Amino acid sequence: MTSTTTPPTRRPAPSSDLLPAAVPTEPAGRPDAAPRRRRARFPAPLARPTEATGQGRPQVRWLGSEAALLERVRDHATAVGMDLVDASGDGSSAGRPAAVVIDGAALADGARPLPGPSVPLLVVMDGPDVPVAAWKRALDAGARAVITLPDGSEELLSLLAELARPRTASTLVAVTGGCGGAGASSFAARLAAAARPHGPVVLADADPLGGGLDLLVEGVGSAGIGWADAAGLGPDDGEALREGLPRVDEVSLLVAQDHGGPDAASLSKVLSALAPLGGTVIVDLASALVPAAAEHADRLLLVVPTSDHAVRAAARRLRSWPQLDAPTQVVARRRGPLSPPEVCEDLALPLAGSFRDSPRGTVPLLDVRRGGADRAARRLLARPGAEHGS
Repeated sequence: MTSTTTPPTRRPAPSSDLLPAAVPTEPAGRPDAAPRRRRARFPAPLARPTEATGQGRPQVRWLGSEAALLERVRDHATAVGMDLVDASGDGSSAGRPAAVVIDGAALADGARPLPGPSVPLLVVMDGPDVPVAAWKRALDAGARAVITLPDGSEELLSLLAELARPRTASTLVAVTGGCGGAGASSFAARLAAAARPHGPVVLADADPLGGGLDLLVEGVGSAGIGWADAAGLGPDDGEALREGLPRVDEVSLLVAQDHGGPDAASLSKVLSALAPLGGTVIVDLASALVPAAAEHADRLLLVVPTSDHAVRAAARRLRSWPQLDAPTQVVARRRGPLSPPEVCEDLALPLAGSFRDSPRGTVPLLDVRRGGADRAARRLLARPGAEHGS
C-alpha cells in the first residue's frame, strides 16, 4: 500500500495462588513419544466475576449501605428497563454499568471503590434535605447528581431513562504487551488498518516511554493535535479532537510529538471525549496506564510471545493491575516453543487470536499483508467474540 500522509480535513460523523502443575505423561501406546510439556507454575491472575445480568439490559450498579434506598432505586431502575446489581458487598461486578448509584452514608465512609469518569455516579439520600458536607463529598467524587428520595423520584427516573437510552458509541480496543518487546505497538497499528472499513479510526499512542507510533508508521512531522493539546480539551470536544488529528492513510493519529505522553487523567479525559463519536479507537498502552484505559475499553488485548519468559512476565503484569472492567484476551505472537492454547492456559485467559511475524521491513498500517498479524487483526475485528489462529 502506498504511504500517504495528509493534513486533517473534516470527516463525517496481589494474589499468591499458583496454578497447579500437571505431571508430564507419555501418550498411551507410544513409549517413545516426547513427554507433554509441564504446566508452568506462574501466579494465576485474579478471578474475573461472571456477568450477573442477562438479556442485554442496561445495568445499574448499587454501592450503597441502606436497604430501604436500595429497594427504591431498584424500583426506579426496573421502571426504565434497567437491571440493578447489588455490588455493595465487595464493590465488584462484571461489565461496565450504565450508572453507579451510592447512598450518602456509603459515600461518607469511603470504603467502596467509586467508578471512573466514564461511568456516571448518582448519589441518593433519604429525606428532603442534603447536608452541606454531603454536597461537598458528592462534588469531590464527581457525582452527576445528588437526589433525595422520595421527593426526587421524578429526577431519578429521568436520569436513569436517559442513561438507559441506546447510543452510537465508538468501539474502543486497548492493546498492551505482556512483556517488553512483545510487539503490542505494531499489532495496535495493524488493528487500526483493519478497522478502516468500519468507519473513522483513531490510533492513540498511550505509551509515554515508547518510541512513538508516529515513527513506527512513518508519520513523523505530521501537523495536527498531539497529547499536549488534547489533554486540555473538554468532554464535549471529541469531534474537534478527532478532526484536528494528523492522519496517515486515513487513520487519525494521536501521539506525543515533541512533548510528553499522557498520564492517567488526560488519557481518561480523551477516551471519554472520543467514546460517543462512533468508529473505532485503538489505544497502544503502557502497562501503568492499563487500569485507566480499561474503564473505557470494550476489550483489552494482551500481546504475549509464545515463550515461558514472556508468559511469566505477562502473569506478573496481570497481577499488578486491579480488577479491570474490560474483558482481557490474549493475542499470541508465535515466536517461541509454546502453543497459543498453552499460553492461554497458563494465564487463565481466553485467546483472541495469534499471528506470526511479518517479513522484515514491512511498516505497520502502511504495508498491509494478506497473512500474519494483518490477517489476525482483520479476523479479530470482524468476529470480536471468536477465537482465531493464523
